[in-house]
Amino acid sequence: MKTIHDGKRYDSDKCERLAERDHHNNGNYSGTTHIVRASDGELLIYRWTNGQDCYLSDEFYVPDEPINFAGYDMTDEQAARCAELGLIKIVA
Repeated sequence: MKTIHDGKRYDSDKCERLAERDHHNNGNYSGTTHIVRASDGELLIYRWTNGQDCYLSDEFYVPDEPINFAGYDMTDEQAARCAELGLIKIVA
């Protein structure tokens, strides 16, 4: 998905995916929300839904406040990258 926001063109296929959260409606998969980092360092929220929840979407959101990573899934590599960027703290 490609979109323009504040005069910048973003492409979801080229963004670095840092975390994701799947959504379900009545037990059925209905979409995924991704926290992504664009090549210019901008953190964005990318949401894709299949319309099952009555809200078909394929779009970016620019967060207006710090992103809360609670409830998002991430691989060990994604967690390490988020810690490197100062977005989360890894506690042993």
